[in-house]
Amino acid sequence: MAKIRRDEEPNGKKGSIRFRYMDSERVCDFSLDNVTGESVTDGLRSIANALAGRNISASPAPRLFRKPTAPTEVLDERDEELPATEALPFPEESGEEPDEAEAGDTETSAKPARQRRVKAPKLLADPNLTTAKLSLNDFMKRTNPDDMLDKYSVVAMWYKQQFNITEITIDRIFSAFKLLGWESQLPTDVEKPLKNLTYNRKTFEKCEAPGTYTINWSGEDGVNKLGAAKSASA
Repeated sequence: MAKIRRDEEPNGKKGSIRFRYMDSERVCDFSLDNVTGESVTDGLRSIANALAGRNISASPAPRLFRKPTAPTEVLDERDEELPATEALPFPEESGEEPDEAEAGDTETSAKPARQRRVKAPKLLADPNLTTAKLSLNDFMKRTNPDDMLDKYSVVAMWYKQQFNITEITIDRIFSAFKLLGWESQLPTDVEKPLKNLTYNRKTFEKCEAPGTYTINWSGEDGVNKLGAAKSASA
């Protein structure tokens, strides 16, 4: 076995050489210090090859650690063809309008308005409105309401005075208008005037039960003023 080692100084100019050869019969070991150049090393390698009967390759050069550098950006060949200041090409407009399927996918496409289902009122059998001490027709004549909101208020006031009913629904409104023969005057959404009286005029209040309203003191005062105005005009 033959080994050759060369230790270099940091400056790479001088160093030492250690040579050792061993087999079953021979041992050869010597060293050289302060060696310069590659010629001595090549000569010793030749001796070692002769003794071993084979070629001893030179030791690989030591790997030096390099300081990592910032990664470089690798551009695609297609990117190199376009200057940095040149805008990327866009397809030319064809001038054709999209069909209905494509137009429906755009965010700006108009969506059909969602229609709210309107509940149809029904006629109530209880209480029997014809049993009131003061008929609804006479009460309407006393108050003489002009618009639909005032008529709703008068009906609510009448229910409270004649039957002690404070909760008003579209069914009670429809039953009262049916009694008067005015059902054709009702709007398609019978509940809408009740909402206007509650949220706009503030003369009604929303009850806990869905679709249920009650007239408050402000609404009652408004009905009383309608009657006072009727009496004054008479």
